[in-house]
Amino acid sequence: MYPPKFDIEKLSLKPYTMLDEDRFIEMALDKTSVEFMGGATGIEEKESAMFHRIFRLYEQNNKRWFWIWGIYKKEQLCGHLELKETEHTDKNELEIVYMMHPQERRKGIMTKVLSFIKAQQPNWQRRIIATVNPTNMHSIILLEKWGIDKREECVDPEDGKPYLKLTLSA
Repeated sequence: MYPPKFDIEKLSLKPYTMLDEDRFIEMALDKTSVEFMGGATGIEEKESAMFHRIFRLYEQNNKRWFWIWGIYKKEQLCGHLELKETEHTDKNELEIVYMMHPQERRKGIMTKVLSFIKAQQPNWQRRIIATVNPTNMHSIILLEKWGIDKREECVDPEDGKPYLKLTLSA
């Protein structure tokens, strides 16, 4: 299902277009993205396949919440954002997943986006959670600015790696 479009302080959240593939691949192949983004492979062919999968997800009429946006600044893709029900969420929760293009990091873009998402929680009647690698200090610091109501230390049953489940303040 196509997500709604939102305009946020000179930024836009909107569905991807095929013209975004190269910039998406640059984000997905970035060393930091590969290290911290769940599911990132660092293999161009697999990341391209993942990009094309987004369009199949847009066309599906999912019964579960699964929104995927590009984050745009002046019509240029600068980030990726997902808001979805996952195996980590309870029925009243949505998980936020994001990555930024390396040239766009630490410019306050995600702070603006997260502030907008936080403000939407009452409308959506869902709490927002994030699952984060415990060594991803940039994301943890960013999410702490939002406010964290609950922090759980978890272990991925598939690979045995630790992660944090953070329930963000309403």
